[in-house]
Amino acid sequence: MNDQANRLRALSRNQPAPNTLFGSRVMAIASGKGGVGKTNVVAGLAMSLAQMGQRVVVLDADFGLANLDILLGMSPQWTLEHVLRGEKLLEEILLDGPFGIRIIPASSGIQELTRLDAAAELRLVQGLQRVSQGIDWLLIDTAAGIHDSVIKLLMAAQEVLLVTTPEPTALVDAYAMVKTVHLRDPHKPLWLLVNNAQNGEEAEETIEQLQAATRRFLSRDLQVLGMVPTDPFMLQAVRQQRCVADLYPQAPSAQAFLAAAQQLQQKIPLQKEGFAAFWKGLSVEEP
Repeated sequence: MNDQANRLRALSRNQPAPNTLFGSRVMAIASGKGGVGKTNVVAGLAMSLAQMGQRVVVLDADFGLANLDILLGMSPQWTLEHVLRGEKLLEEILLDGPFGIRIIPASSGIQELTRLDAAAELRLVQGLQRVSQGIDWLLIDTAAGIHDSVIKLLMAAQEVLLVTTPEPTALVDAYAMVKTVHLRDPHKPLWLLVNNAQNGEEAEETIEQLQAATRRFLSRDLQVLGMVPTDPFMLQAVRQQRCVADLYPQAPSAQAFLAAAQQLQQKIPLQKEGFAAFWKGLSVEEP
């Protein structure tokens, strides 16, 4: 305990000043099912925001099947598992990624971490509070599906981005996610991004189908972020463990990520207490 306290004091002396002048943004990225390319979307948005001069931290919150570090060709020595168990401070596991983004790596295959106890949640909340000082965006790559730990992250975040594909099963699961979030908080901002669309017409049809369901049964509209096209450059980048926005910045998918990042930057309002609200929301006990 004393060793950890000493490390914390040493790290705090080098912390940047809190970004309280203009505020910050917290967005959780979710999907109703796996296999829709959510982590690729997180990486693409993070790097595009960083290219725009934004300071970005990405939290890999898929505690069961973490793969953000694998996607970017990183091999972390320490992960979020060590933080949640009290063995490391969050600052000590941060990875430096392309364009200056910083990544909080999760731990693959540790099933008990999908349900955090009170002590582990407190360590996560306090660590995020320290790490988020001096940054503009916190992007949270959640696990696929509707689990209690996922929903808790979505409800604590300022905004939620739902990633889907044109497949019917993906659409059904995407609607289930929208309904779950809406029933918890009808005013939670929900964005929709269609990934891996063959063309604009297919993306528009996918968006209309989901919008029609949410209008009819939930009496609300989703905010449309757009689409990321099917792109062979994306597959090549994944095989090389790089993000397409980094390796092939002129590729159609990379340009789509940049356009989406610009839209988020323009349309999502800064919250003066954005990170503070997230910490408080994350630490609130469910009824």
